[in-house]
Amino acid sequence: MKINRLLSLALVGATATAVVVSSSAQAAPKALKDVKIAAVVKGLDNPYFIGVKNGIVDTAKALGVKADVQAAPGLNDETGQANKLDALAGQDFDCYIVIPISSNNLSQAIGKITKKGKAVVNIDSPVDAASLKAAGGKITTFAGTDNKAAGKSGGQSMVKLIGKGKKIGLIAGLAGNVTSNARIDGFKAGAAGSKFVGPVNADWDTTKALDAAKAMLAANPDIAGFFAANDQMAQGIANAVKEAGKKIPVYGVDGIPDILPLIKSGDVAASISQYPYVMGKMGVEACILSAQGKSLPKNTITPHYVIDKSNIDKAIANKNVLPPGAYSDPYAKQIKK
Repeated sequence: MKINRLLSLALVGATATAVVVSSSAQAAPKALKDVKIAAVVKGLDNPYFIGVKNGIVDTAKALGVKADVQAAPGLNDETGQANKLDALAGQDFDCYIVIPISSNNLSQAIGKITKKGKAVVNIDSPVDAASLKAAGGKITTFAGTDNKAAGKSGGQSMVKLIGKGKKIGLIAGLAGNVTSNARIDGFKAGAAGSKFVGPVNADWDTTKALDAAKAMLAANPDIAGFFAANDQMAQGIANAVKEAGKKIPVYGVDGIPDILPLIKSGDVAASISQYPYVMGKMGVEACILSAQGKSLPKNTITPHYVIDKSNIDKAIANKNVLPPGAYSDPYAKQIKK
């Protein structure tokens, strides 16, 4: 998928010209060495969020800013993650990078940060606007994949592989999760005309996805493909397919390191790869711009690519840290060094 086309996609409710000026723009711009950033990401039991953390840490080090990166105790621990951000909110940081587990679990803490006049950079998974408004919070800028567009590209790719009108099993993440819903909805749009089984929620978990796929296969032996809302669940589905002695293409989302050898071997057909390292990098850059008093775009769409047998060797060569093609970064070139 061409990057210029991807970047033309807008998030729901976003406008191309909208900008938000951070509250720190009212103060004197800070030198890089004086910028202090806090980040709270999802649990590091998913390698995807290790990629986000690495992007934050590496970029902060390269640019000479201070970054305190903390993670939720577990991938689904909403309360634990909220407690981490709440504790950091009381400390003296210039900017906060957040990835909420659910759409509203960090809203109260973000409200506290906003009331202190500090910037909040939301990456990867958007914070719910209604809960944020109720808490008095504000997002300075958002950078993340258009998950619906990513799912749609996966649906289109699978239909090309298996043909139109076939039965496809859908495995979702947490019930009600915005990211999971967008990926599933996008996939269904891309594979319009197919017959869908599910979606069944497997909570982003490999074992739960394996069990869900087994049940689907038992009830629907004519399933021709599977789509999972993340790669960890795709791994579980791939095991279920293998145990059943079938050859059924499995698609995941994220492009985590563990999925690459499975694509190479053919156990998984494809992953709609996001680039968490790039999101972490952009988060740091956006925080620096805020501290330097610059205006920021309301939304920035980060890249995604379908990684399959056609480009898997290139993805493996760079550990899929960066996209196989060019991408736009609206933050980097504005930083005053």
